[in-house]
Amino acid sequence: MKEGLQGSRGGLRPHSNGLTVIAALWGATILLLFGFWWFTSEGQSILSELYLVPWTAFAASVLLAPSVILYRKGKFDLFHPLVFGVWSYLVPAFIIGALIITAGLNEPYFFSFIDSPEVNLPLSLLYISIGFMGMCAGFMIPYGRRIGVWLRNRFDVGDWSGFNVWLAGAVLLLMGVGINIVGFFQGLLGYQRVSESAMFDGLIFFLATILTVGFVLLWALIFRQQRLEPLHYVVMTVLIALIPLRMALLGNRGGLLAAIVPIGLAFAYSGKKLKLIHGAVFGILVAVALVVGIIYGTAFRQIKGSEERIATGAYLSQVGATIDYIGRTDLTELVAENARTLVSRLENLSSLAVVVSNHERLAPYEEAYGIENNILNDLSTSLIPRFLWSEKPPTTDPRAYSDLYFDYGDNSFAITPFGDLLRNFGIIGIPLGMMLIGFYFRVVYSSLIEGQSIAIWAIAAYYPLLSVVSFEGFYSTFIPSAIRVIIVVFIPLVVLHFMLFRRRLSTGT
Repeated sequence: MKEGLQGSRGGLRPHSNGLTVIAALWGATILLLFGFWWFTSEGQSILSELYLVPWTAFAASVLLAPSVILYRKGKFDLFHPLVFGVWSYLVPAFIIGALIITAGLNEPYFFSFIDSPEVNLPLSLLYISIGFMGMCAGFMIPYGRRIGVWLRNRFDVGDWSGFNVWLAGAVLLLMGVGINIVGFFQGLLGYQRVSESAMFDGLIFFLATILTVGFVLLWALIFRQQRLEPLHYVVMTVLIALIPLRMALLGNRGGLLAAIVPIGLAFAYSGKKLKLIHGAVFGILVAVALVVGIIYGTAFRQIKGSEERIATGAYLSQVGATIDYIGRTDLTELVAENARTLVSRLENLSSLAVVVSNHERLAPYEEAYGIENNILNDLSTSLIPRFLWSEKPPTTDPRAYSDLYFDYGDNSFAITPFGDLLRNFGIIGIPLGMMLIGFYFRVVYSSLIEGQSIAIWAIAAYYPLLSVVSFEGFYSTFIPSAIRVIIVVFIPLVVLHFMLFRRRLSTGT
């Protein structure tokens, strides 16, 4: 346990204040939710739903255990792999989500699909707890750390310095912007979808990650400066301008949040002394990004109407119409309209409970929907490029899953790795599958962050490798996506290293 939860040393300073800020934000959120319940239900009794409270407390204690251990050791890190997923998704979706259900704030139509909610909702929390414990166990396997240290020593290139670092960041950012533009015109990015996958669609989709690498690299460079010069302000202006522009084009609810979080990571690993005010500002920015993203994304989807692909000009006009609608609508009215959306977006426990309740009954029908044994099927086929196998079957279709389990195929409902593993391998698959995620996290963390003075390029590489694990989507995407992101992230970094810094890779000899 001591080795598995060892915090980073050397160039990384502990962020113990971060836990206080996050805990305060969660507490404030819970109070606001119950306040909302009180005023809307006029104090109606919730005793009938209190069966969920002890299970919620148990799951919360499991999810928060690594954070508490790291905090007590003075090594708490918001972006530690066993902490990041907890505050960014697991606690809001399942712990706060359970409290939302308890308070009766969210009653989706599919709640009726859950047989015996008093059994399957607690069972869902138990599966989450078992899965997270499996992930922690995988993280603590000593071989993960050894592999990470071996990779770090074997391919040691030191840190990047000088003006060429800014050039490398600019190249990555421009490449990423170009690829994102191509992906947008191809209908791969934004609130639109193509009916058939083209030969290079998958490649373009993952190459878009280069934008994130350049974005984080440049922010990390800015935060490492002792004094900001005019050039730094120019770069900051460009980076800040990209945030609302990309959110507007993507049209999703998490676009703004997806830009704020990597900025926070770049600051956290910049080597600056972290203070409570930094954590407070970051927490406020996250909250604002969530609210603004919900308002914009919901309005955009309502105005556009569907994910049907439309001409670029027409799509851009939807962006303008959305901004115009938000601008002329009263702020109080906007918040009231989107309060229910925010609550339903936070709560994903009921979505998982649908799978827990129905996976055995619906298993015979999964083949007809193309989702039977999706984890092994995706693993065996998705790594082969489509330009080499033009007839390659598509990866798991989230809308086929939604059609079968939620009787509505026009939306992508959360399944989570826990639900996907349960469907494929039964209960035993949950801890074993999550152990693999934990092992992956330990290799990445040990090779790039833990126990060393963190190189600027390592900060840029770490975020996409950390965030590639989706706690909302299919487990089947984890291994193929991780391999692709590793390739997409490190090939440009290696090429830029040899072009701009000309230092040979260490062979460990």
